[in-house]
Amino acid sequence: MASVPHTPLLGDRPFDPRMEGGSYRRIDRRYIYGGVAAVIVICFLALNPFREVGPGSRGVLMTFSSVHGDVLAPGLHLILPIAQSVVQMNVQVQNFQNKEEAASRDLQTVHTEVAINYHITPEDAAWIYQHVGTLSEVESRVIAPAISNAVKAATAHYDAADLIVQRDKVALEIDTLLRTALQSYRVIIDAVNITDFQFSDEFTAAIEAKQVAQQQAQQAAFTLDKVRVDAQQQVLQAQAHATAQVAAAEGQAKANTMVTATLSPSILQQLAIERWNGVLPIYLGAGAPMPFLSAGR
Repeated sequence: MASVPHTPLLGDRPFDPRMEGGSYRRIDRRYIYGGVAAVIVICFLALNPFREVGPGSRGVLMTFSSVHGDVLAPGLHLILPIAQSVVQMNVQVQNFQNKEEAASRDLQTVHTEVAINYHITPEDAAWIYQHVGTLSEVESRVIAPAISNAVKAATAHYDAADLIVQRDKVALEIDTLLRTALQSYRVIIDAVNITDFQFSDEFTAAIEAKQVAQQQAQQAAFTLDKVRVDAQQQVLQAQAHATAQVAAAEGQAKANTMVTATLSPSILQQLAIERWNGVLPIYLGAGAPMPFLSAGR
C-alpha cells in the first residue's frame, strides 16, 4: 500500500525554541524590567523623598539617626526615604522667661523674673542638635541653668533696696554673664530684661514704712521751709513798712520845716482873714486884742 505524504496542519507545526520561543522570552523580559522600574519609581515617590525647610529654619540631615555635618538651607531637598530624615531647627529670635531665687548683698531673699531674647547660629544648627538637642532642650539644659547662675551672681553685688533703683545696671550685668556662658553652645543673646523683683513680706513692709517716713520728713522739711520763707517775707514787709513810715515822717518834718520857714506874721494874718466867717467872738479874754484890728496899723 502506497504511503500518503503527511501535510502538517497549522497547529501541528513543531515548536522551535530558537524562533518564536526566544522572541517571546525577550519580549517578556522587557515588560518585566519596565514594570519593576515603574513599581520602584512609584514606591519611591509614594515614600515622599522630598523635604522642605521653611524660612527662618535650618535642616539637620540624619541618616539612620546619624547627624550629618551639613546644614540644609531653606528650600526643597531630596533625601533617601526610610534611610534619611530632616530635623528642622528654628533660627529666628526666641523668647524665654525664667524666675530665679537669689540672695542680695544684705542677705535678703529676692525672686527675680528674667526674660531673654536669643537665637542659635544658623550654621551651627547641626552641632547644636547633635550635642544639645532641640530648642526646648537647649532652653532646659543650657539657658535655664545659665540664667540661674547669672542672676545669683549679679544679685549678690547689690543690696535689696538698690536692686529696684539700679535695675538697668543689674540687667546689663546679667546680660554680660549670659553671653559669656552661652557662647560655647552657639547661642546668641539678643536682649535681657528684668520684668519683676519680689521680696519677702517683712522686707516689703519695711521698705513701705521707710518710704512713708521719708515722705513725712520731706513734708516736714517743706513745711519748715515754708514757715521760714513766710517769716522772712513778714520781716521784709515790716522793714519795708517801717522804712516807709520813717520816710513819710521825715518828709512831713521837712515839709513842716519848710512851711514854718516861709510863714510870716502878715501871711498868717492873711490866712486867718481868708478863713474867717465874718462873725466876731462874743467873749474876749482880758487883754486880748480885737481880731484883725491891728491889720490897719
